[in-house]
Parts: sequence; structure tokens; C-alpha cells
Amino acid sequence: MRHDRRRRGCDVRFRSRVVATAAAAMILLALPVQAQDGSSSVSFEGVGFTFDRVLGTGVNITQVRGRPSNNQGLDVPDAGHIAFVIHARRSESAKALRAFDAPGVVRVYRVADLASYADASQRATQLKTLLTDRPDLSTYMTVTGDGSVQELPYMPVFPAAQAIQARAQYIDTPQLAGVAFLTAFRQDVSPFAAADFWYTFQGLSTDGTWYVSVSWVVDATMFPARISAKEANHQANRWVKYISESISTLNAAAPAAFTPPLTSIDALVRSITFAGVPASEPSPLPSLVPSPVASPPA
Repeated sequence: MRHDRRRRGCDVRFRSRVVATAAAAMILLALPVQAQDGSSSVSFEGVGFTFDRVLGTGVNITQVRGRPSNNQGLDVPDAGHIAFVIHARRSESAKALRAFDAPGVVRVYRVADLASYADASQRATQLKTLLTDRPDLSTYMTVTGDGSVQELPYMPVFPAAQAIQARAQYIDTPQLAGVAFLTAFRQDVSPFAAADFWYTFQGLSTDGTWYVSVSWVVDATMFPARISAKEANHQANRWVKYISESISTLNAAAPAAFTPPLTSIDALVRSITFAGVPASEPSPLPSLVPSPVASPPA
């Protein structure tokens, strides 16, 4: 078992395959407009947001075509969407940074496009129900007897489980509602290194037409940079207690103890706007009728 954990917390073979098979996409190099307060703003196809320079100084915008399943296991189907890849300063000749190679990505899906993707439409419906019922999110930050947690909705779909959930909170703005939390993905019972955690926000526009997924790799300094084989075996043998302790550790940490600071990512989420979406209460989602296999657009 390899215990020098990866930046993504997912199987690296999966990440490489997704990058290699992402269906023909148009990549636009966006020049954000810099504000006097040091933040930058970007807008494309009616979707806009601002972000602090601590998160990055540039954006690549990718119009991603839908990807159907090819029944090879690791290539998970994904609906077409817009991906805003935020990155640090890069040379003009550098290759465009792909979404799965970047620390931070804002993905925006049209809810109507999810209907042909069974897993995606199921998660959109799950999120809609969550935002309607508003259950106490502490139930999602409690480990069960078998060492698992009740998963919150997450897009894009990964072939790995959410091994942990912490710092879960509802976020509401005039045009957007959703849930933000920290998570890490696992296919085994390997303990967490500092760079294994993701901040994510999963939300819906108030008119129910857009699904927003913000994913950001964060460095949790309260966890070790590397995991030794001895430590991995020790924690695997006490997995339920280890997960419970890890949730408490993440919940107790100050936002500034993470890199980038969680407040900066929260601010990006709260700044997301949609052209033509009225500031109102969330309305029902368009009908989602999943089918087993989706076909990419012609």
C-alpha cells in the first residue's frame, strides 16, 4: 500500500484517464478584471464571480462536452458544463491548465443537461431535497459503526467514496443556495495527509436552472505532510475512532489554518452570479428523468 498520499486523494489512474478522455473542449484564456481591493472578476456565458488573488491570478475557461460511459470502470460519465480553472501566474506560452491538474475549479452545469446522466441527476435531486428540508448538517459529520459517513451530494461523480465530511454549512445568496464542506475521497482505509482534503461547495441557482460545483484542494496544516507505513497501519486498525477524531480536528481548526484560507473560497462562492436569474427563493428543479447511458452532443 502506498502511503505517500496524492494531491487529489483519488486514484491517480482515474485522474489521468479523465484528463485524457475529456471530450473535445473549447478552452478560452480569460483575462480577469482586477479590482482595486486585489480581487479579480470573471464572467462567461452569463456566469460570473470574483476571487481573491490568494486563490490565483488567472482563469482558463473550458466548455466541456458531455462524456458518456464507456463501461471501462474508471471513465465516469459527466454532463457537459463550463469549467473555470483558476491558476497562479503563468507564462503566455504555457499549456492551458486542465481542471484535474489545478487546485481550484468552478464547474457550472445546466440542470436540464443532467437528465440523461443517472448519477448526476440523482445528486441534483438529492441537493434540491437537502436545500428544501434543511436537515441538521451535523448528521453528515458523524461516523457510523462501519467507519463510513452519510455522503453529501458532490459533482463531478468520482469512483471513490467520501471518507470524511467536516465544516459543513449552508450558504445562501440572492441567486444561489447550497452546502459547503470539507471532504477527502478514499477507495481504502488510508489515513489523511495534509494535502488530501478538498473544500467543496455544491449549490443550485435560485431559479433551479444551474448546478454549481466548486472544488478546491486545501492544505490542512493540522495533519501530517506524509503518512508512514507504521502510522497507516495503526490508524487503519482504529478507523472509526480515527475518522471521528479527524472530523473534530477539522471542525476545530481556524479558517486561516488551511491553505488557501477557507474564508477566501467562501467569498468566491458568495460572489457567484447568473445573468437573468432573479433574486428569489429556490424553485423546483426541471424534471430529471435519468437514463442508463448518455450520448454526447453531436
